Order: sequence, then structure tokens, then C-alpha cells
Amino acid sequence: MKRWSLVPLVAVVPALVGLTLWLAFRFGWLPNSIVYLRVSFGTLSLAMGLALTLLCGVGSGVYVTLAQQSQRRVATTQAREAAKHRQFLRRLDHELKNPLTALQIEVANLETESSLQTEVPFVEPSSTLGKPQALRRLKDQVSRMNDLVIQLRKLGELESHSIEREPIRLDELLVDLVQEFQSGEQGVGREIVLSLPQIPWPLPEIAGDADLVYLALRNILGNAVKFSRPGDAIQVRAFEDAAQVIVEIADQGPGIPEDELPHVWEELYRGKLARGLPGSGLGLPIVKAIVQRHGGQVTLRSRPDQGTVVTVRLPVCT
Repeated sequence: MKRWSLVPLVAVVPALVGLTLWLAFRFGWLPNSIVYLRVSFGTLSLAMGLALTLLCGVGSGVYVTLAQQSQRRVATTQAREAAKHRQFLRRLDHELKNPLTALQIEVANLETESSLQTEVPFVEPSSTLGKPQALRRLKDQVSRMNDLVIQLRKLGELESHSIEREPIRLDELLVDLVQEFQSGEQGVGREIVLSLPQIPWPLPEIAGDADLVYLALRNILGNAVKFSRPGDAIQVRAFEDAAQVIVEIADQGPGIPEDELPHVWEELYRGKLARGLPGSGLGLPIVKAIVQRHGGQVTLRSRPDQGTVVTVRLPVCT
């Protein structure tokens, strides 16, 4: 029996003692003489105050003890679940790595054979007419599996490894990020607008791993680009609020249905609108893990047919 479970039994001991003595006096088992006491009102008030203080102290001690034990049980359960989760990620990474490597080798061999066959002029049998297309589809799926394994490994490392703590110029990082998408194929047809404060001062520095913060913001902006349409605008804005730097990435995409919003941070979850698009369902979980490891918070709000806003809050350097 646990120690805290004995507290209710100990609490009723005085009542049991009093009941026993009352029965003894009531039935004449003990001499029941009448005792008259004379006490001043001040002394009585002092005694009652001390008694109430003692009772409150005992009650507070019992409450704190039970609360601490409950917190320890919750922390132990969370640590156990986190350990199981990390073990699952490591096992999944291990199980996928070997067959994925074999598939990559086979795809490379098929590409080599296909290139050699095209150099020799002959009429290809009808059974192999669709071979280039099938090979391209196979290569795309292998590449998708490889990305999935890489992101699973990254997620596992985020939950178990320590991160660097260096000053980061978030404004410079956001400029590089927006320029990457503006100059790349992903941002074609999208208007990506960056808004950074300059007056009266620029954004303060944050502390952390610049590569990880860049990865988190890149995943968010990548989603905004992927789910928007040509001609849509995407805003990347940042500002300072008290001891935090807030980054918001907003798009004009189709939005997320309300019933799917509680699940967007779950690993491998993909909503209805995402199932026809490339992705692994690990982008936002990785964002959440990175932001939390930096002592920040990430939230998402969305309206169907209007768009989505993802907000990242990171503490400034102290």
C-alpha cells in the first residue's frame, strides 16, 4: 500500500478514539465525571486559532503531498511514452533503411540498363513500351520513401539529442528563406511578400540552432506554397512582442476543415486535400518539435476557402 493511501486512515483516528471513549463513558465502562473549566474568551480564541492553524497546516501538507505524487506519476508516464515513441522511430528507421537501400540500387541498375538500350537501335518489344514511365514512377516513389526515412530520423534526433544555442539573426534567416522560394521552382506563380520591422529597431536575436529554425520555417513556407494556387499571395511577417519574436506565414490556399485541425500536428497524418500532393505527413510534427526544443510555441488557424496562418513564437536572447 502506498504511503499517501494511508492518509485518510490516519485522519479518522482522532474520531475513532473519541467515539471509543464516548461509548466507554456512556455505558459506564469508565468513570464519567463532569469537569468544569473556566477560561477567558481571549484564551479560548487563541486556542481555537491554533487548532484551526494546525488543521489547515495538516490539510495543506496532505494536499501538497498528493499533488506532488500525482505530478510525479504524470511525469513518469510521459517519460515512458516518450521513450516508447523514440524507440518506435528508431525501429521504423532501421526497418525501412535496408529495403530502401536495395530499391535504390535496383532503380539505379534499371536506369543504367534503360540508357544502354536506348543507345542500341532496335525495335523495342511491345511489353517494354511503358518501361520509361514505369521506371520514372518507381524512382519517384523510392525518392518519397527516402525523404520519409530522413524526416523520421530527424524527428527522432530532435526528441533525444541536445541542440546548439547560438545567437540567430532571424531577419536575415527569413530573407534567405524567402529568396530561396522566390528564385526556385516551388515559388513560380506565387507572390511571396516579406514584412520585417526596421523602425525604431529591427528584430532582436533569438538563441538556438539556425539550421533547425530554418528547417522549421522552410517546412511552413513550403506548405503555404504547396497548398496555394498560381496567382495567390503568401505573406511572411515577423515582429517583436515583449520577450518573444513572432513569425507568421499566411496563405490564400483552400484552408483546413475544422474537424482536421486537431490532427495536423500528428505524425504521418494527412488531410483530405493533402492526399493527392507529395508529402510525408511529418512536416508540421517536425516544426512543432523544433519550436518546442527552442522554448517556443507554434499554433495554426485556418478557414476553409480563405487560407491558413501558422504562427511561431520564439524567445529572444537574454
